[in-house]
Amino acid sequence: MADEVDHRRRGARYRARRRAVSLLFEAELRDADVVQLAEERRRMGEESQEFHDVAPYTMEIVTGVAERLDRLDSTISEHLREWTLERLPAVDRAVLRSAAWELLFGSDEVDAAVAIDQAVLLVSDLSAEKSVPYVNAVLDRVAGLAQHIRAAERAVSSLEGPADAEAPDVSQATSDDPGTGAAD
Repeated sequence: MADEVDHRRRGARYRARRRAVSLLFEAELRDADVVQLAEERRRMGEESQEFHDVAPYTMEIVTGVAERLDRLDSTISEHLREWTLERLPAVDRAVLRSAAWELLFGSDEVDAAVAIDQAVLLVSDLSAEKSVPYVNAVLDRVAGLAQHIRAAERAVSSLEGPADAEAPDVSQATSDDPGTGAAD
């Protein structure tokens, strides 16, 4: 009971993160689509007071992780020492994925130190004691890349421009033969 009270005192973002980790964990164990699972739970929360609603921030994390799962797993795997992602406990994978998403692709409002601290709290609440320093170290290494990845994402987005704007046809400008429109 004391753990439940402490859990409630940690704030709405912590509860949203905890719920996201829970959904990621359950989806992996059931081999289910995590976004569909979260939507199902959200509907259940709206329809019945017996179920907790799914917070918007939980949905943001779950959707973000689902959209970038391969990239997140690759980034996390690059920063593991003496382990593979598959060998980690499933709850640790869920925490690492959600925190890595926050660090790399989440809102700029969330400070990296806060995201890591919250992930460490989640691991200490949900996993083995020996996982705490390991998850902390992996996320610290991932956070070191976050600034560069965010800058690269912004650069790519600025090159793509608005979706409804037409990109200029540069094929004519690079062509040696004006009749073909293609460079040799």
